[in-house]
Amino acid sequence: MEHSTASAAKKYPKALYFCGSVLSFTNFSYYGMKLVLLLFIAESVSKGGLGLSNAEATSLLASLMAFSYLSPIVGGWISDRFLGPKLCVILGMIVSGCGYYLAFSAHSKTAIQMTIALCVVGSGLYKSTSQTLIGSLFEDDDPRKDGAFSMAYTFTNIGVLLGPFLCGLVANQWFAQKEGGEIVMYGYRMVFLVAALVIWAGAAFFAIGQKFFLKNFSLSATAKENLKEKKEMAKIPLTSAEKRRMWVILILAFFTIFFWIAYNQASMSIALYMQEFIDLKIGSFQIPTAWIDSYNGLLCVILGPIMAAIWLKLSKTKHGDLNISQKMSLGFVFLAAAFLFMIVSVMKTGEVPGEGAKASVLFVIAFITFQSIGEMCFAPVGYGMVNKLAPAKYSSLLMGVWFASMFVANKLSGYVEMIIEQLGMLQVFIIIPVCLLVIGFLLFALNKTLDRMAGNQR
Repeated sequence: MEHSTASAAKKYPKALYFCGSVLSFTNFSYYGMKLVLLLFIAESVSKGGLGLSNAEATSLLASLMAFSYLSPIVGGWISDRFLGPKLCVILGMIVSGCGYYLAFSAHSKTAIQMTIALCVVGSGLYKSTSQTLIGSLFEDDDPRKDGAFSMAYTFTNIGVLLGPFLCGLVANQWFAQKEGGEIVMYGYRMVFLVAALVIWAGAAFFAIGQKFFLKNFSLSATAKENLKEKKEMAKIPLTSAEKRRMWVILILAFFTIFFWIAYNQASMSIALYMQEFIDLKIGSFQIPTAWIDSYNGLLCVILGPIMAAIWLKLSKTKHGDLNISQKMSLGFVFLAAAFLFMIVSVMKTGEVPGEGAKASVLFVIAFITFQSIGEMCFAPVGYGMVNKLAPAKYSSLLMGVWFASMFVANKLSGYVEMIIEQLGMLQVFIIIPVCLLVIGFLLFALNKTLDRMAGNQR
């Protein structure tokens, strides 16, 4: 491992940018094709889809989203015990590309299920292990570590930004067939082909580049001595300190479930609300919903370097950087603040279509802005926390557990819409931020206890 030195304290290694760029490839393909997959399944055959029901389409997409966050547990275990993170990243990208290519030629529900299975296996291999690679570039006490994960999150969101934007153009413009300005055949299949080619290009880029950028780091996919060392370490019982640190990871993973349930409403209940109650037109141009989603990716790209600089600057002050639970508590507060804009919007529009005037798209823009700030306080430091606290022999496995909390959140997020149907949208949009503030306060109250359990000296 490359050790941090006083002379290098202000700079991030080039390997960080190399590993981060790989995240751009994977997320371009995944997020670029995700919404298109939903539309492709539900669209009529005559317009280039499979012609299945909306219920089948949402069910299949929910399975993809949920299990893509559960499979990293298995992928992390495979990495820790057998293949190592580098090889897992390469294989995962190749397998996911095969899934996207299968969708390109899919003509049945079975083919889509196989697509999802391949994508789940692929993401299981590269999701947690790519984060482990980033963490391996720094010592645990290196003050640049939280900032490094924020920088990596920026690369992630470059893919989130460009994927939906460009793949939307592929489906609706560049490869769509039109008559009289109306689309008669969507170019959905070409989106899957593009996604496959991009992630395969990313796999080749990583396979070649890791020989140059990661050659001086001890974490190696093919180094038998490192894998043998991990197997030997697995036989050694955990110390009391390591067990306490694992408990910190599990406790914070539990808190993340509530954050992501609320966060996911942007693509669920709020997306449905937008369709009926938000004025998406600027003159004669109607803003595509996918472009609104891409705004989150754009903000995260912008905020990544800013947050990295803030954490690094705080680390040099008298009181030092905020600790993990304090940063995550801030994430809850900003996400709660985001929902205040939706409360005002619902009060303006009412809960019945046509009952009131449509609200300005600025309400949604404000919501996503505060949501993204909360995300940048929450998500990147979570990855860094797992990498810091996890025992070396369980580093990728516990990163997978962190992703598993998102699996639970994805599964539970869909039930919010059912609650809205019973209680009403305004009531639920009030309950969500209240719960976020309560949970955020509780996490902040546990701050010193968790810090002691983690073994930090403040």
